[in-house]
Amino acid sequence: MASLKTQINFLRKHATVIVLLLIVLLSLTCKFNLVSASSGGVMGGSFFDSDSSSSESLTSDSDSQHVREQHHMHDTPPHDDDEHASGRGPLLFFMVFIFGFFIIGFCNKDTNGNTITVLKLQVGMLCEMGNTIQRDLTRIAQAANTSSKEGVTHLLTETIQTLDQHHGYCFAAYSSVDLKRSKEDGEKWYHQVSNEERAKFDEETLVNLNSKDKTSIRSQSYDRFNNEHTMLDEETEEFENEKLLSGVDNKYTVIIILVAVKGAHKLPNINGAEDLKEALQKLKSLLSSKLLAGEVLWTPQKEDDTLSDRKILQDYPQLAKSMKIFLVKKRE
Repeated sequence: MASLKTQINFLRKHATVIVLLLIVLLSLTCKFNLVSASSGGVMGGSFFDSDSSSSESLTSDSDSQHVREQHHMHDTPPHDDDEHASGRGPLLFFMVFIFGFFIIGFCNKDTNGNTITVLKLQVGMLCEMGNTIQRDLTRIAQAANTSSKEGVTHLLTETIQTLDQHHGYCFAAYSSVDLKRSKEDGEKWYHQVSNEERAKFDEETLVNLNSKDKTSIRSQSYDRFNNEHTMLDEETEEFENEKLLSGVDNKYTVIIILVAVKGAHKLPNINGAEDLKEALQKLKSLLSSKLLAGEVLWTPQKEDDTLSDRKILQDYPQLAKSMKIFLVKKRE
């Protein structure tokens, strides 16, 4: 009983101190959450629907031409059976051969015409003095006209040029290519990849998609424990150890270019700065005539925001692996 009274008296005497400690702990927790939150920006547009009308027109023209040619091949005047009986076999064989060759060529052309390639290029850059990549991307997004394919092509071109100008700050890059057999599958996959990348942002602070300009439109809690890209604790520890050994507490910016284009295309494997330049030029060459949709996503969007080593490892594991390859390449 005496001990209980002693504890109560102790709590009464030190109640103010305890409350202050709790307030400090809560404020530190809130501050940590704010620092850990990653802002994100996204700009671009999708034009799958607008392209479908032109493709349907081209397909119908090809079909009508195919019908006309078929009709022309069989619209021959009647001849006397006795006069041409001997020559009918070779002629029939020749006509079947030509007809089959035409059909195969037409089918191949139609298949290739429906192929959609979704290309994604991830680039990691160091946030160092002189690197204005965040400011440049914000400027491009605020000025971009994303209501037209030409406007989206322009912003993608500007982004590629900006990345090329800042390639000296690049520490890692990764490319992926997915081929889809139909426009519907390509569109579905494109939006799926876009949503996955946007879900990594804790907050979208700048959005310009199809000329729908908004700021701070979405704040979310990203579940890193359920993230399919979350790495093992051993790899996290190894990466953190490498960071400590380097003696530099690096901060990063991640830029992602996502495009869907007509036809089958490839990007080079990126093992260094020269490969990155080649990939950027390849993307640039596809924009003018083959673009169906394109986006640029980057995090952090706010200039006073940065990404930590742990964030890179959890959300962008391919970049973390590429970082080691880039370091080896630089030392060669």
